[in-house]
Amino acid sequence: MNQTQIKVLICDNTAENGTTIASALKDRGFIAYTRSNTKKAIINSILLEAPDVVIGYLTLSDTDIVALISELHGMTACLPAFIVLSELHNSFIENQVMRSGASYFMSEPIDFNELAEAVVAVSKRSAAKNSNNPELLVTEMIKKLCIPPNLKGYRYIRTCVLECLRDRTLLDNITKGLYGLIAEKNRTTPARVERAIRNAIETAWERADRKSIALVLGYDYCYFSVRPTNSEFIAMLVDQIRLQISSSYIDRPIIA
Repeated sequence: MNQTQIKVLICDNTAENGTTIASALKDRGFIAYTRSNTKKAIINSILLEAPDVVIGYLTLSDTDIVALISELHGMTACLPAFIVLSELHNSFIENQVMRSGASYFMSEPIDFNELAEAVVAVSKRSAAKNSNNPELLVTEMIKKLCIPPNLKGYRYIRTCVLECLRDRTLLDNITKGLYGLIAEKNRTTPARVERAIRNAIETAWERADRKSIALVLGYDYCYFSVRPTNSEFIAMLVDQIRLQISSSYIDRPIIA
């Protein structure tokens, strides 16, 4: 994405914060604008003006960024990337913010060059997330589930989903058909593929909270009282990616 085409919403229209950030980004070639730091103003701007990146402090006047992102997930599938600013650095808060779906966390004092670099980086990820490219969509979704890419199960799950998107009948024969296909591609055995995927899912269940998992996979929170099986997990990922690819129109409500 060309830097001059990146549209940035700053969730604060005060001179000491929002307009200062907007001015610094405009000087660096971005399209930057401010809105008041209320839930209504920010949601309206996101739904109607479609910014690529949203920059806001952790606490807004009537809500917080984590709650805002959660609410937006139920309104549109094309969320912008979020950069969250904080007056202090706290690893626990940063972890919660990133799990909610934010792309970057930055504590004060703000380095505007670092902020500009972050805007470029997260806008590229946002464009990938909102595209119809299956590989990008699958990768983005697996990352949101907190499965680290160094695990073999990460790669196996990714390949499983892509293969099932090409041939849905593989979902009916996962143990012998799909695992066998993945094993052949990776010069291993179906049993090791199954075990690596199960380990990756267990890792997701340890690292991510159930509500975040339900949000990513598009199911009710109550469905995840127990960890899904490998086949259930893969099928849910496949269905969610198919829905995103086939959704050609997104209804964007106006908040009255």
